[in-house]
Amino acid sequence: MARDIRRIGDKYEYKLRTGQMPTRRDLDHVRQAEGFRRAVAKYEEVRVGVAAVVSRFGVHSIWWPFYYDFGRTLAAMRDRWDINDVQRKEARMKLELWVSRGLVREVLEAIAYDCFDLTLTGPIPTLAADKDATKAR
Repeated sequence: MARDIRRIGDKYEYKLRTGQMPTRRDLDHVRQAEGFRRAVAKYEEVRVGVAAVVSRFGVHSIWWPFYYDFGRTLAAMRDRWDINDVQRKEARMKLELWVSRGLVREVLEAIAYDCFDLTLTGPIPTLAADKDATKAR
């Protein structure tokens, strides 16, 4: 896969103009191509950051796509986060999901910290305690 963002964007725009790609209803190819370029640039930044972390930890290359997916998940969540507390709880739940899938907790925590400025280490706030507090009211 080509890593040159401009080339990827140009190929996508060409496919839009020639009808090889589905287009928006308003047929605004320029805005659609610009949105695609922004998304590619954002995920390339995530890919580079995650690659630096997994390289530092010596993760075997066969596992890299799974760590990239965790990074992409956090990047998608980052775009819709408003409150820092909600951000941490949701990211912690995603971290626990990926740990249960067999990934190394320390590497995932480093990805969250280095790429997204999230500190996910320390005690895990339990969701059960939150439910008990609401029942008592």
